[in-house]
Amino acid sequence: NGESLIDEFDKMNDQDRTSIHEAMEQQSISIAKAGIVTTLQARCSVIAAANPNRGRYDPSLTFMQNVELTDAILSRFDIMCVIRDMVDPVVDELLADFVVASHMRSHPDYDPDIDEKNITSASSASSASSSASSSASASSSASASASSSDLISQDLLKKYIVYARQNCFPKLHEVDSHRISNLYSELRRESMVGGG
Repeated sequence: NGESLIDEFDKMNDQDRTSIHEAMEQQSISIAKAGIVTTLQARCSVIAAANPNRGRYDPSLTFMQNVELTDAILSRFDIMCVIRDMVDPVVDELLADFVVASHMRSHPDYDPDIDEKNITSASSASSASSSASSSASASSSASASASSSDLISQDLLKKYIVYARQNCFPKLHEVDSHRISNLYSELRRESMVGGG
């Protein structure tokens, strides 16, 4: 007896789904490898997570249509819960501020006397200027599309990442944390409009 935790349950191939179905239905697994043919007991609780199609859960569709899992598999679960990610600009901005502040505090060069002031002022500046971020993001997306023709090779990118990990140790400052918080909030707003 035990627990089995499965992530990306909706991304399993058909062969794996068949094996899981046998284990969940009959509480056993059949093995036929290297001349050994046997059946093993598989009594355990299964907790699985699946992502909805197209990145968002559509309440007008059934659970099965949202995750594209068969009735045979779904009927093996005693409980199915839907956890929806609701976009809320205020909560998203608070979450972004919290994550940025947590990363700043966990940096090896973090100095509470100096950096705590930056974190506090960045949080208040972030909440004060969320409307200005939408016009800034429009201009940054235009410049990003203009520079998309300047692609670098994957090999050069790998070398750059290795170099950066060994030689660069960035430290977020007030302006940077404010921009990251605003970018996260703007991306969440866009996902709410675009459905992805």
